[in-house]
Amino acid sequence: MEAEIPLTADTFRALARSSPWRFSALHLTWRTRDDGDVECWLRRPGWLRVRGADGDRVIRGDAATVDPEPVLRADGLVETRPRAYTHDIGDPMWNNYLFVSMLDPEELSVDVALSDLRSEPRAGRETWWARAVPEDGYEPRCGCCPLLWSRVTDWFEYGDGAPGWEPPAGTVYPEAYDIALDVATGIVVQLSPVGGSRPDHGFETTIHEAELSVVSV
Repeated sequence: MEAEIPLTADTFRALARSSPWRFSALHLTWRTRDDGDVECWLRRPGWLRVRGADGDRVIRGDAATVDPEPVLRADGLVETRPRAYTHDIGDPMWNNYLFVSMLDPEELSVDVALSDLRSEPRAGRETWWARAVPEDGYEPRCGCCPLLWSRVTDWFEYGDGAPGWEPPAGTVYPEAYDIALDVATGIVVQLSPVGGSRPDHGFETTIHEAELSVVSV
């Protein structure tokens, strides 16, 4: 049984890197403002069933394996790993890559300032919370649908990093995000922008059942 891991900025980042190696199957409900409640069954590698208002849909991913293996820390969390988009690491996409990043939030582990860390149960599950601010260099899985939408992500995605680029008139970026990671699985179970002009960017995830992987420590 995995020993209790103390919550620090370092362990929060390590947990954000760890999802692909912490569980093999998941039953969840994903709630967004645009889509409402969507029930999902995920089995790694590469199989997803989604049940929404228009019925069931099965999606199969391209990745056949989780490869290569990461370097684990003594506490069982991931110390180093390749970026998902450079190797066969990834879950099937539903709607956009925000869904994939919810399941594997590695982008939170680098160039993100963390504060207000706390461990507080959510829906009866151990959950780590933090206030997150993307910094220069923050690199999401997909620039058009990052977990932490910000001037940094828009500048690279739409401004090509050019000096003097400005976002469209009326754009107000969040000052931060309140984000929660489920400790057992490493997925994002809550994302809430603090301020900004896109309150629809937040979401909630409820885990009904998870088949956990065996972690060597």
